[in-house]
Amino acid sequence: VVISRDGVIEVLGRSYSLPEDREAYEEDVESFLWFSYRRNFRAIGGTQFTSDRGWGCMLRCIQMLYSHTLIRHAFSRDWRWKFCPKYNAILRDFLDDPNGLYSIQQIAKAGCSAGKDVGTWFGPNTAAQSIRVLSEFHKDLNLNVQVVMDNFMCIEDIVFFSSNEDTGEWVPLLLLIPLRLGLSECNNIYMEPIKACFDLPHNVGAVGGRPNSAFYFIGYQGDRLLYLDPHVTQESLSPDTIDLERIPDESYHTRKVDLLPWEQLDPSIALAFYCRTRNDFDELCGELRADITSGPSSLFEMADERPSYMTPPRRHPLDKLPENYTAEYEDLNTEDAAESDSDGFEIISNS
Repeated sequence: VVISRDGVIEVLGRSYSLPEDREAYEEDVESFLWFSYRRNFRAIGGTQFTSDRGWGCMLRCIQMLYSHTLIRHAFSRDWRWKFCPKYNAILRDFLDDPNGLYSIQQIAKAGCSAGKDVGTWFGPNTAAQSIRVLSEFHKDLNLNVQVVMDNFMCIEDIVFFSSNEDTGEWVPLLLLIPLRLGLSECNNIYMEPIKACFDLPHNVGAVGGRPNSAFYFIGYQGDRLLYLDPHVTQESLSPDTIDLERIPDESYHTRKVDLLPWEQLDPSIALAFYCRTRNDFDELCGELRADITSGPSSLFEMADERPSYMTPPRRHPLDKLPENYTAEYEDLNTEDAAESDSDGFEIISNS
């Protein structure tokens, strides 16, 4: 759907009136890192996959969401695309490199811990869990990733995991909230709360899509959601053939965005919020209570304290990724995945 030349468009807490603000709006969109399908990268361990075309769209979307979070973490929401060493270092971690912290190879490997073989689709929940796992290996980043499960957000537990184990100080938080907004299609009652999420200053987007296609949502215009689309296949940049101190990054940015009508949205979606400080988190909780989790259109449940029937939280540090990802894939390739009619957006249990 083409973006209207006139009217208001919302992008992660920023409001632009078109056509007056078009240049500022396009500069904002262009400053997101855009990850799309790539071909001819080094094979993912234990497989013959050298391209993610046809199956890696959700992996690319979670890369976009997490890279924007890291840019927000390193700079601010007002950062605009320009070269600097800190930005270059963030991009470096997402290149198609088996040793990259958040490369397609590493995310695919992390997904195996959730039972997803390489070459199969991820849903929003699996994508969120994969990033949470990978974040455990980058503690010096000083960023805590938490995933809300079963549509229930316990503030006490999030504060527990977002507090430094030794000092008790707040650790900046990326909060991921996977949701199911209906059985086979989205219930219209949830449209306004979902749009309201993109108005919040702490929002860093959402991953979801329509059946067979995943998108990174960054805002809305009217009743249509604004997204960056990973379904463009580009040549992979090999870390062995480029200057890693100044990565050629033109293919990682775009001004092209699209709109998805609400009725086409798959009911599985994961919202994301970044809270640099405890005050930010407290503000977010207040905003969620006021606009997102109240009334008949509540997206999920919130509680200040853990119910008595729930097990107290424990820290489970990881020292390595699971090694059970080396399955046999002789009968699979990216062409097979592209032609399959199964999307893999998982149903998230409410029980």
